[in-house]
Amino acid sequence: MPDIQENLTGYVLHWPEQKLTAKIARLKNHSDGKLTGDISLTLGSKNQQEPTFSFNFTSAQTRKTLVKNLDEKYPDWKWLSIIDELTREIQRISLAGEPIIKITSTDECTPLEYLVEPIIPLGKPTAIFGDPGSGKSQLALILAIVAALPWKDNPLRLGAPEVSSPVLLLDYEADEDDIRRLLHHFAEGMDLGYIPIDYRRCTLPIADDLEAIRNHVDAIGAKAVFIDSTSLAAGGDLNRMDVATSYIRALRQLKLTSVSLAHTSKDRDAKTKTIIGSVLFEAGFRSVFECRGQEDDDILDIALLHRKFNLGSRVHPLGYRIHYNNAGNTIAWHDPKSVPEFVERMGNNRRILELLKDGPLPMKEITEILEITYQAANTSLNRLEKKQLILKLGDKQWGLVSKLS
Repeated sequence: MPDIQENLTGYVLHWPEQKLTAKIARLKNHSDGKLTGDISLTLGSKNQQEPTFSFNFTSAQTRKTLVKNLDEKYPDWKWLSIIDELTREIQRISLAGEPIIKITSTDECTPLEYLVEPIIPLGKPTAIFGDPGSGKSQLALILAIVAALPWKDNPLRLGAPEVSSPVLLLDYEADEDDIRRLLHHFAEGMDLGYIPIDYRRCTLPIADDLEAIRNHVDAIGAKAVFIDSTSLAAGGDLNRMDVATSYIRALRQLKLTSVSLAHTSKDRDAKTKTIIGSVLFEAGFRSVFECRGQEDDDILDIALLHRKFNLGSRVHPLGYRIHYNNAGNTIAWHDPKSVPEFVERMGNNRRILELLKDGPLPMKEITEILEITYQAANTSLNRLEKKQLILKLGDKQWGLVSKLS
């Protein structure tokens, strides 16, 4: 019987006596009952490698053909027994799937940790999506800097890790010169000195490149991967469910903190935006931020709006301002509520609170100013009243508790 080990992309079967190793990757169960995958064989003490080939583990004819070909090439090996064992073990593993783990209400619960707080939860897949030019790639580089240095005294109100936590940038859109220039500009402008960033230019879909990516992650000790962008890393029609599930499955296989930069749905003028493509992209991420950008001459204001969080309550809108100049770029916290274009894109609760800062208003005016329905306004007002943030006044107006107390 072979020794069996699981790796990132599949399984490794090793026959010590025969000095034979078989790597199985890209296993797939088909709807018609077939089980297919790729096999790589390494033979003998000289580690002679055979070219990788695709194989149907449920086809007797395929097994027969493979045994015949290997017998002709390596007649001293007991290929019928070896291939039968290989096929049987892979079928068994495929049928067994993941083990069952018992979870109880008395288990010790570890608190949620962050690579960069409050944006990147540790060990979870996060998405930041936005229009071209919204600043998401620049912000991603800043987040990588915060983690890598670590930049604890950053002016962005971001929590940095206790020790240096390298990030691997997987770039499907730009090139190393673009990243090098941007890194240089921020290092100069913020007086950060030497900043090491691990970068890899990518072309293959991430699902087809997992083993190489994992090897690079292990080599540099990366604590996270940043993917720019999902549209190209997914490697197919983004509206297809299988393309989305393949991408999310690849992230799960990495078992690593990840940040995926994504583009918005085609309707850029819609007040509520989503990640472009199948809804399963958004469903697969545990945390999703929308990135909004507002540019004016040499200033780019950025707002991060927390659209989804499966791990707790969403954070309030985050804001940053980038200044571009010849001496280098600077970035710092900037209140997103001070940019009217950002307030329009925030949730109704936040918009109503901002509106009532100027004084009490009746329901009718709130709905007209914010261009929302009576039902939406009523729902938000009731929620804010329960949180004791607003009060209903005698003349049917609503006002902020902080203004009235």
